[in-house]
Amino acid sequence: MEQHRLGGLDIVIGRWGSREYAKVSYPLRYGCFSEIVSPEIACQFNLNGELKFLQGRGRDWPHPAEWLKRSPGGDWIYYSGGEYREIFGLFGEYYVPRLSYRSNCIFRNDPFQDDRVNSALQAWGPLCEGLTDLLPSAGTGPLRDFVESVCEHDPAALARRARRLHALLGGRLSVLPPDTRHVDYDVIPVVVADGCLYHCTFCAVKSARAFRPRSRDDIQAQIEGLRELYARDVANYNSLFLGCHDALAAGGEKIAFAAARAHEVLEMGASYMKGARLFLFGSVDSLLSSGEDVFEAIRRLPFYTHINVGLESADSETLEALGKPVSAGRVARAFERMLEINRSYPNIEVSANFVCGMRLPPGHLPSVVSLAGERLNRQAEKGALYLSPLLDGTPLQASEKRKLLQAFREVKMRIRMPVYLYLIQRL
Repeated sequence: MEQHRLGGLDIVIGRWGSREYAKVSYPLRYGCFSEIVSPEIACQFNLNGELKFLQGRGRDWPHPAEWLKRSPGGDWIYYSGGEYREIFGLFGEYYVPRLSYRSNCIFRNDPFQDDRVNSALQAWGPLCEGLTDLLPSAGTGPLRDFVESVCEHDPAALARRARRLHALLGGRLSVLPPDTRHVDYDVIPVVVADGCLYHCTFCAVKSARAFRPRSRDDIQAQIEGLRELYARDVANYNSLFLGCHDALAAGGEKIAFAAARAHEVLEMGASYMKGARLFLFGSVDSLLSSGEDVFEAIRRLPFYTHINVGLESADSETLEALGKPVSAGRVARAFERMLEINRSYPNIEVSANFVCGMRLPPGHLPSVVSLAGERLNRQAEKGALYLSPLLDGTPLQASEKRKLLQAFREVKMRIRMPVYLYLIQRL
């Protein structure tokens, strides 16, 4: 680690953060990064010199334990704190990611309407411009190399890199699995299949395309392009997301090929971060139709694998209202299959999604409790249930929010596995 003072800026090059993701109640940085602190903002950069974290300084900043994070897709996310016990009970984390785009968060306050947050965001561009003027004073060696890399990744360059990421994948990824919270959403994405099996009428994030697996050549080209795009910062990644909405339906051979090639080309075995993880979505039908050969292929991969399956409801009336073309019986069988896989494979963990909302048929939540609570004779050792707030685009009134949270807590108390709210985050 090197410390420098340049033109009124404090610069630290090569700071080492935690090597393991953890559930903690204070801001924790992961991997290797560098830092620039000005009188207005504190900025942290990845190994390419790309801005990743930003925080305002001084008493005007909302809270010293809250910060902004920039995703590789170009979005800003505000990490909001609060009462630790309550937040962890709702989300499984000690913070709430407040997104800069419309999602399904039930909380109404928007930090991106806060002048203090916007002032910090607006200070980044001038700081980058000022660094260009300071280059002659940076001498030679690591300090100059770092300042040059930051200047090369100004706001316009970062926007171009985000567009390049989306172009490599064939479009923006509209949703990440909720289990990616375990790695702070730091995943490298590779698309193995487009489209969806169901096209449920309630869903606002899945593609209208027919389901179609990608070819091996396409997957290989993505991985090679991602290696070039992530460049030096691959060392900070040990987790892979196989997209898009039902990678499990692509089959064990395609999953194994993509995951193994990504692990090799992206050098995930040499990552600074410990414990490589693989994330993908599945569906009721892809889960039920996948034989043991599929899960054996996944088991042999050098990852701990998370598979998230959209069950949505175990109530026939609710499934019909959601426009989900599966029966309650198949949902129940998929849930049982989930439990079976979690018991049988030490390095595979399946979680499930259900919707929640105030305008669903009355049998919906009782069906979830019956399926995941009353049928289980003991606490499940693996897996989790995520309840996704089903919003129609209109903000929830305070009374509706209280009712939804009360319903969530009642369900959580009666289900014998972890239950959290699912906030849809894209890449």
